[in-house]
Amino acid sequence: MPPIFGIDFGTSNSALSVCKNGKVDLLDVDPGNPISNSLKSILFFSKEDGEILSFVGHRGVTRYIENEAEGRYMQSIKSFLPDTGFEKTSVFGNAYSLEELIAILLKVMKTRGQDIIGQDVQDLVLGRPVVFSKDPQRDALAQDRLVRAAKLAGFKNIIFQMEPIAAALSYENTLPPGKEQFVLVGDFGAGSS
Repeated sequence: MPPIFGIDFGTSNSALSVCKNGKVDLLDVDPGNPISNSLKSILFFSKEDGEILSFVGHRGVTRYIENEAEGRYMQSIKSFLPDTGFEKTSVFGNAYSLEELIAILLKVMKTRGQDIIGQDVQDLVLGRPVVFSKDPQRDALAQDRLVRAAKLAGFKNIIFQMEPIAAALSYENTLPPGKEQFVLVGDFGAGSS
């Protein structure tokens, strides 16, 4: 069975795991970050020698500081997923859709994860909040945007898992075989709690 990536694309931080040979591991996707298995969900764009460069996570924060805040710094972009008014934003004269911005983050995670495991990965389980919006159309828009972003990042097969269910399944996997337990799972997300 080919490896499958799991991404928790968070408003503040994101994480990447891999399911390979029936075992799930959290990957150190943000080198240089003191918490290397957590990627800050930020983008930083700078223009150097006429070329637009993008940086994510800890490196993005570092470059932002090194450039003395000159450039375009973006955070909490996940919160715009259900926003019907967000069509494009301009970065140094280039227009980016929300999907394109998120794809930059997902592509970096995909590339770093593939480098860590030494294999190409096409399949993705993507975490999502129970609701992006109470409005069903805006909720569907948010999920559709995430699918498009994941495809732009190079994933072919994308399925969703609601974040609280993913947490419960993760906990269940820590129990000894045959043991059952009732647990209460709460989702205290930075963007959707």
